[in-house]
Formats: sequence, structure tokens, C-alpha cells
Amino acid sequence: MELAKQKIAKARYNYTKSIEKIHSELKKKKLEEIKKLKEEEKKRQKELEIYQGKYTRLFWKIWHNTFGHLGEDWVFLAFLGIIVAVISYTVDKAVWLCNNGQKWLYADVASGMFAKWVAWVALPFCLIIWNVGLTHLVAPQAAGSGIPQIKTSLRGVFMKEVLTFRTLLVKWLGTMASIGSGLPLGKEGPLIHMSSIIVTKLSKVMSNFNSIYINESKKIEMLGAAWAVGVACTFNAPIGGVLFSVEITTAYYAVRNYWRGFFAAVWGATTYRLLLVWIDGAKTITAVFPTNYYFEIPYDSLELLPFAILGLICGFSGALSIWCKQHFDAFVNSNKIIMKVKSFNRFIYPAIVVLFLSSLTFPPGLGQFMAADLAGGPQVTSLFSNFSWTKENLTLPQQDIVSHWSTDWTSVYENLVIYLFYEMIGSIIANSLPIPTGAFIPNFRAGAALGRIMGELMHSWFPTGIGYRSKLIPGAYAAVGAAAFSGAVTHTMSVCVVLFEMTSSITYLIPTLIAVLIANGVARLLAPSIYDLVIRSKKLPYLPDLLPNTSSIYEVYVEDFMKTEIKYLSLSMNYGQMKELLISHKKIEVFPLVDHPQTMTLLGSITRQELIVLLDQRVGTVQRRQYLPTPMIDRHETSFENIEFIQSMRKRSVPHIDDSSDSEKEDDIRVEDNITTHPGMHEMKEIKVNSLEDTRDQIMKKWAPAKKTMTLPPLAPKSPLPERRTPLPLRRGATSLLNLDVPGLRVCDLPDHEQQAWEVDQLKQQVDFTNCRIDPAPFQLVERTSLLKVHSLFSLLAINFAYVTSIGKLVGVVGLKELRCAIEDANSGNPPKKSEKAFKFDVSVPPTPTPATPVIAVVPPTDGDNDGRNMDRIDYIDA
Repeated sequence: MELAKQKIAKARYNYTKSIEKIHSELKKKKLEEIKKLKEEEKKRQKELEIYQGKYTRLFWKIWHNTFGHLGEDWVFLAFLGIIVAVISYTVDKAVWLCNNGQKWLYADVASGMFAKWVAWVALPFCLIIWNVGLTHLVAPQAAGSGIPQIKTSLRGVFMKEVLTFRTLLVKWLGTMASIGSGLPLGKEGPLIHMSSIIVTKLSKVMSNFNSIYINESKKIEMLGAAWAVGVACTFNAPIGGVLFSVEITTAYYAVRNYWRGFFAAVWGATTYRLLLVWIDGAKTITAVFPTNYYFEIPYDSLELLPFAILGLICGFSGALSIWCKQHFDAFVNSNKIIMKVKSFNRFIYPAIVVLFLSSLTFPPGLGQFMAADLAGGPQVTSLFSNFSWTKENLTLPQQDIVSHWSTDWTSVYENLVIYLFYEMIGSIIANSLPIPTGAFIPNFRAGAALGRIMGELMHSWFPTGIGYRSKLIPGAYAAVGAAAFSGAVTHTMSVCVVLFEMTSSITYLIPTLIAVLIANGVARLLAPSIYDLVIRSKKLPYLPDLLPNTSSIYEVYVEDFMKTEIKYLSLSMNYGQMKELLISHKKIEVFPLVDHPQTMTLLGSITRQELIVLLDQRVGTVQRRQYLPTPMIDRHETSFENIEFIQSMRKRSVPHIDDSSDSEKEDDIRVEDNITTHPGMHEMKEIKVNSLEDTRDQIMKKWAPAKKTMTLPPLAPKSPLPERRTPLPLRRGATSLLNLDVPGLRVCDLPDHEQQAWEVDQLKQQVDFTNCRIDPAPFQLVERTSLLKVHSLFSLLAINFAYVTSIGKLVGVVGLKELRCAIEDANSGNPPKKSEKAFKFDVSVPPTPTPATPVIAVVPPTDGDNDGRNMDRIDYIDA
């Protein structure tokens, strides 16, 4: 009994073992099959992939094991910061060389007053004239600062040729020439523009590694980081650069872009300062404008009032500067004499401007009253100096600084006033030139001069200080004035942080914030920012901000300013009406689709490209050739005496016309002229089929009269050519066509009169939208949507147009043009008139009695949702 039990247990054990063995074998076999399938799939993909060399594979292996794990954004932003830092350094180096070259020509080469004047203005004159020619011939879009165009791009409307490599190259070289000429210009705007172009080009490169960089939204996100890098590499201010990009770029800033801006800005600022250490031999990383304001009591609480007054003065001065620029630009663009001079020769006006401004800075002339012998950087450093220029017993270094700002005939006050007006007026005049320019740094220097005047006056009025403070520091007023004036011109608060980073001092933090806040508030009430001014003058598609004290923004609705004359598609229209709609309204990129002109129920929207494809499918060449009579084609194809001979000639040779009958070769094949021609057709004696080297022009010249009446079969080399002549009678018929545009290609088509009749018949057919991609949910607004909500939606979603509906009925459309006009009217106190509900519909399709409504198969777009973004760009970009 026990033996039987043992046998049973042993059998069970063996059975369990066998089951486990079978299970493990099946599992192993399954894993092997999976591995084999993976290998086969990998092998199949490898066969289809492009060939990569040994070093390329090694590079990708290193990439995936290092930077590939960090993510492409990190590498992208690091490259962006390094490249922009190198560009900024090269610009500074070129400007330094130009300034030294001008001083060398003036001091060492020329002798005599007139010769010195010629030497002083010669280099700026040549640089500006060369700059004007380069900008006009290579990239006219490089003129100006570029910030208004980039602001427009950030809301989704990309201007033509603004972000190209040619523009980058011209902007780079042009900025060197502009600032190196000594004119009151800056590099912040051009550097931001160049940084944006680099982002665009790097996105194309990185799209090979990660397809997300192809997305337009990703590109716009990276443009925000470009602004931060541009400011960081100009002033060595990464934090201020990020805050500046937040204030200037868009009305709504995505928080997810915050780290990108900081990362790129830190890389750019660090690289820029390290280049100065590695190449220029600087001891260490220092501030751009070093100051020394460290005292136990830097300022008294009563001193906040003078700083507030300084902010008030800077606010009015900044608004005055914007007003002067606005009217000067309008005068230059409307004056008949200046326009005639510009049209006669584009170099005359820049030549006059550069000679005038360079003559003002001539050292023996007015230049001695504005420290013209110093460059822009040393001028600001001396303005920030922490001692009074009017005190007695100056040290030798202090006397050296004051000697640039005083003469035997004038004091420091007169010189500072002359310098202030030169920077303000000279910057306005210089920025009217068609060259790469920047306006931030000249206004920064003007504010520093204004603050220095205020500081020197305060020091003379209170020589012992205010309250517990022993002495006042005029240089601190200069720094506060620089931030307040530039903040008033640009309508930004981030200039405070930029100033702190440039000077490496936050001693006067509270006075600076107070002055900039007051200056900013005053300037916003009196004038737009310098960037918005350019956007308005060039009529770029960018929405202005709504003033907070405007009550009409809650009382004005979209029905009051929408466009009621709508160009639309309907289900009952025919192809002819659709073709006429496309031809007569070429600026509209997207058309709304309604069910019927009487009901006007909005069904969706269709892009112009989809409509063109739909029309081509109905009346295109391929569709037309399907209607050729089959018997005629058969008779034509069997009209040759030797089909096999023609087959042997394919792809071997093409027809060639040769008027001379003496130079025949043994391998040439002649075709006797057995062709019946129409009246008026030139007589063709013979055709010689020759090599592929015969030109198309020779063929077309001889065969043009017969192009619409005959057909020539394609030839291909399938067998050696027999040395014999074979007559090739070509049948004359209304359905024959000789097409020699592509040699070796045989095309039959209808004659002209039959084509027109066929096309007219097809255009009368009702449009079939079944296979057309329709956006079923375009962006819509209701009639009673307030102006404030419309502005918020357009700014937040970056859309360019929206349809206005009433219970599903299409009643209007509103775009950037209409919204911009409504906002400007509301800000000026003249809101749009209330709508009287008198809508005018542009009925493109006459009403038809109860048309049969076809079924629409809505195919969603494959390239993202078509919610109105960037679709009507052309319609409003030139408005």
C-alpha cells in the first residue's frame, strides 16, 4: 500500500515537473519569438533608414547617452546663450575698433582744423553709407530695432523675411557699423532681433532630433527666451532680461517658459563676461558700470521726495521724447522735399544725417561740451561717479573725469544739458535711418544726464546733506534717472533690476522703484511706448492695451464694431461661384461655410488651400482627360504601322529638328512627313530622332504650330534601333495634342473650344464638400460679447479672427483690424457707435428654391485644430 502511494506521489511529482518544464519551455520559446520579432523589426527599419557612417553612429551613441537624457531644451537654450554672447562680444569689439580708428584719424593722421574735421566725419560717413547699401540690397527687414516685429511674431503673426539668415547677417554687420559710427544708437533691440532669428534657425536644426520643434507654439515659447538672452548679453543682466521679456513680449506670459528664459539668460550673461576675461584680459567678472555707493546711511527718508520729483520729470521727459519721435517720423515720411530726395537717391538723406550728427560731436566744436572724446560706456561710468563735480579740492582721477564735462567757457550744468538734448534729439534723428538701430541705450544715457543734473543741483542746495545724511551723492541720482527715463520710454519696470545688475548695487533700491513707478505712470498717461509707437506707425497686426480707466470697454460689444459684409461658402453653391469667390477675395485665407444663404447657419470653416484642391479635382487636367473619347484614343494608338518598332524606340531618343539634310549619320532615324496639317500650319519637312542632348528650345520652336493638333508617342530604349525608315502617319483629329514639354511623355487632351465648353459644364455642378477637410468648430463669439472679453480672448489665445453668431446664425466676423480700431477709439474716449441691428450680408450665392442639402462628411484637419490661429494673417497684416 505504501509502495503504491509512493508511486502515485512520484508520478504526481513527475507530472508537475513535466508541466513546469513544458511551461518554462513555452515561456522561453515565446520570449525567443518576441526577441526574434524585435530583431526582424529592427532589421527591417534599418534597411529603410538612411545610411549613416561610422562617426555619425558614434556621435548619436554619445548623444543619447549624455545630452539626450537631459532633454533637447537644455542643449537648445545653452547653445542659444553661447551664440548670442559671442555675437554681442564681436559687436562690442568692432565698435571699440571703430572708435579707436576714428580717434587715430583725428589725432595722429590729420593736421589742420578742416583736415581734422574731415578725418572725424570720414569713418562714420563711410560706415553709415555702406550700412544703408547693405541693408537695402540684402535684407531691408533688418532696418530698425526689430523689437516691434518680434512682438508681432510672438502673437502668432510672422512677418515676411524678418527671421531669415540674411536678416541675421545684415543685422550683425549693420549693428557694428551703426554703433561704431558714433551716432547715438544702441544694440539692445538689434541683439534681441538676432537672438530671435537664432532661435528660429536652431529650431529647424533641432527638429531633426525632436519633432516638437516643428510646432509653431514651441517656436513662440522659445522666442520668449530669446528676449531674455538679448537683454542679458547687452547689460549682463540675466534676471532683468527675463523680467523684461515678461513685460514686453505678450499680454499673457506662460509660466512654463520662465525657467527657459532664466537658463538661457544665465548661459548668455556668463559666457559674455567670461569672453572679456579670456580674451580682453580682465581680472575677473565685474559689473558693466561699477559704482561705489556703500555708506552706513546711503540716503535719508526725506530724500525720497527729490527722487520722486526726479521720476516725475523723467516721466514728462520720456513722454516728450516719444511725442518728438512721433512727429519727426511723420514729418520725414510726409515732407515732399525729403520724399523727393529719398526717391532720387537713397544715400542722400543718410549722408546728410550722419554729417550733421558727426559734426555736432566734433571735439573742437560742440563736441567739447558733451564729452565727445569719450565712448558711450565711459560716459555712463563717469555720470555714475560717486562724487560731486562742483566741489573743490578734487583728486587727480576726479579732475580727469570732470575735465571731459567742463570747459573754460561752460560749467558742468551747461555741458550736461547739451549732452541731454543731443542724446534725445540725436537718437530720434538717427533712428529714422534705414539701418539696424536701437533706442534703449541713448535714452538710458539721457536719463543719466538728467539725473546727474538733479544730483548736482541737490548737492549745491544741500551741501551738508539732508537729515542725518552727511553728503548727497549725485551719481546715485544719475543712476535713478537713467532707470526712470528708460522705463518711461519703454513702459517697463524691469529696468530697475537691469540697473541693479549693471551696477552690482541695490543700495538705492527703494528710490529707484519709486522714481520708475512715477515715471512709468506719467508716461503711460501721456504717450505710448516707443515699441507701440513703431507698431502703430507701421500698422503691424498687434493689439494695443486697454486703458484701465476706460469705462466704455464694458459698454461696447462685438456687434458694434464687427464686419457684417461676410464672404462665405454655402452648401447650395456651384463650382463656378466658388471659383469666383476665390479669385475676387485673394486676401482671405479661411472662408466660413453655411447651410444656405437664407438661413446662414454656420457649419464650419474651410481654408483656401482645401478649396483650391477641391476645385482642381473637379475641373483640373487629370479630371478633364478622363472625358476623352475612348474610340479616338484607340484609333490613334493603332494608327502606326509598326507598334513593335515604336516600342523599341521608347526612352532611347527624342525628336530633334534638323533643317540640314546633308549631315546625316548612320544611326539617325528619319520619319517622313506623312502628316496632314491644319490650314495655317507650317510645313515640316522631316523629323530626326537624336540623342537626349538636343535642347527643348529647338524642339518647341519647330513644333509650336502643331502643338495642339497632333500627338507623338513616347519613345523608350527596349531594343537596338533598326536602320530603316518608317513612315509614321499621325491622325488628325480634334482630340489630339502634341506635348513636348516633357520629352518621352505622351499626353492627349481636348482642344481649346471643347475644354471651355467642358469646364463651363463642370462649373455649373453643385459643390461636393464630402471629401473636403472642414473645421467643424471655428472660434465664435456671440453678439453681446464685451470689448474687454474680446480683447482678452484674442490676446490669450493668439487668434486673428473670430466669427460672430446669433443662435447659430452667422451675422459677422471680427479680426485684428476691427478690434484694434475699436480699442483705439475706446482709449481715446470715442467708442464705436451702437449697432442698429442692420446687418448687411454679401450674398455670394443667389437664393435657390429649396435646394437639396447634401450630406457633409467632416474630416478633421490632420495638422492641428484650425481654430482661427494664423489663418487670416494676410487679410489683416497690411491693414
